[in-house]
Amino acid sequence: MEFDSFVAVHAWLQHHGHWLGPFIALAAFVESLVAIGFIIPGVAVLFALGALAGSGLMEPLPMLVWAFIGAALGDGISFQVGCHLHGRIRDYWPFSTHPRWLEKGERFFEKYGGFSVALGRFIGPIRPVIPAVAGMMDMSPLRFYTINLLSSVPWAVAYLMPGYLTGAALKIEVPESFYFPLAGITVVSLLIAYIGLILDRLLCRKKWVLLLPACFVVVGHISLLLLTVMDVNGQLDDHNAMIQSFVTRISVPIVEHILGLVTWLGSAVDLWFPLLLFAVYFLWVKRYRKLLIMSACLVGMEVTLWLMKCGIDKPRPAHFDGLEQFSFPSGHTTQATFVWLMVTLYLLTGQRRLVKFCAYSCTMMTALMVALSRLVLEAHWFGDVLAGLLLGGIWFSVAVIAERIYLNDKIPKPQTP
Repeated sequence: MEFDSFVAVHAWLQHHGHWLGPFIALAAFVESLVAIGFIIPGVAVLFALGALAGSGLMEPLPMLVWAFIGAALGDGISFQVGCHLHGRIRDYWPFSTHPRWLEKGERFFEKYGGFSVALGRFIGPIRPVIPAVAGMMDMSPLRFYTINLLSSVPWAVAYLMPGYLTGAALKIEVPESFYFPLAGITVVSLLIAYIGLILDRLLCRKKWVLLLPACFVVVGHISLLLLTVMDVNGQLDDHNAMIQSFVTRISVPIVEHILGLVTWLGSAVDLWFPLLLFAVYFLWVKRYRKLLIMSACLVGMEVTLWLMKCGIDKPRPAHFDGLEQFSFPSGHTTQATFVWLMVTLYLLTGQRRLVKFCAYSCTMMTALMVALSRLVLEAHWFGDVLAGLLLGGIWFSVAVIAERIYLNDKIPKPQTP
């Protein structure tokens, strides 16, 4: 799409907002089509359409539904193309002139099997070919369409919501003080990811693969214990009040609206999806021990979280009106930290360091943004979200230790004469 044409369409949609939904579906459909997705700058187009929706033309739920429909149809047609053509697809443009595009998709499918249909949606260079490759490889239609429909939901969120939030933020003036916590969250996320990956790499070179996660478990437990004692004794009250006073100054409607959407990323109702997807995959490929590790750590995290909530019985801020009044630690922050770190761990196996750095930075930013959302929405105190970050990080470290012990057991030991 030429830039001038896109500007014209953008201007037309501003005056004909009722057509925005079909345009979003069309963009998602075309971006998902085999081969065409290489030509169309789908990410940029969807971001722009999401920003237009966020400017007030459309609510987020209908926007996501339109994107879901377009993406599911586009991948479905691509799958049928692969089923119909099989190996003959190599003779058609653009694969006849760029055979490596198809080869990358085939290697990815051979590595991840049917699960690549979900993973491939989020990896630009192979996204337009994975459904067609699945059809070429005679993947069961029932399996494909099941994964296709399930994975279209998070894809729509990931591709449309950044633009929507940007459009919403530009519509109303955001207080300048809001950018200070955003800058702090960005810097902290980058530092945690960089330092963690560098230390882990150095220790793994020396065969101390368990040292860093084990150290975090120990230090995390000590820190969480001290934080809990200080909170129970009221030593955090002044700090909580001071930070809540600052947060109140940035709690304008647009900020609350944006962070109200962000807080979904820590909701147990929404987090079941990625975990269920991995559970199905582990059952599919018969990796029962990995499923056991993930399930045991998830259950351990939830049990610990609710034992602490019920045992400490700390009231939430006075303005909160929710289903339960237990405040310490923050459940949303704990769950977001643990689940999204686990998702990143599973998705990045064997990836390059730069990819890991970017992904873990985004994951930490997500967890910290969820923590900020709980403060802005006055659902928690600062000590609550800090405890949630520690608790989620502790159980993630436990999972890493278990994963590495499991991986070490799979490595054949040298035979002694």
